[in-house]
Amino acid sequence: KHEGVRYPCDQCDYKATLPTHLKRHKESKHEGSQYPCDQCDHVSSQLSYLKKHKKAKHEGVRYKCDLCDYEANYQPNLKRHKEVIHDGVRYSCDQCSYTATYPGHLLNHKNTVHRGVRYPCDQCDYKATQHSNLKKHIASMHEG
Repeated sequence: KHEGVRYPCDQCDYKATLPTHLKRHKESKHEGSQYPCDQCDHVSSQLSYLKKHKKAKHEGVRYKCDLCDYEANYQPNLKRHKEVIHDGVRYSCDQCSYTATYPGHLLNHKNTVHRGVRYPCDQCDYKATQHSNLKKHIASMHEG
């Protein structure tokens, strides 16, 4: 889907498919742009995220499914619910019989099972299969 030109971040391994995505990544991950909520302790990396947070958490905005009783805090979550639950959308691995309900889950599967991607801890011999697991490991084992 996103073949061709990539815009690499000069501070990490992130690669964007559009220059605007790279700019947004750098602002939120490396430049420390923060937008605090004036009603709770939540801090967003982008103003648009703060606005969505306020609508969902403080204004009670909900998006109702017209096919069942499901309610989402965010419009994309309702869209994803309908695709997975009502339309049966699945993402199939082209190398085995694995299927996922989210594109990100398929990517994680391919990286860990077929590409052997590992995230090593720089403080011990632990190797995580996902970056988020490495962060949890460091927090619980080395920062505790």
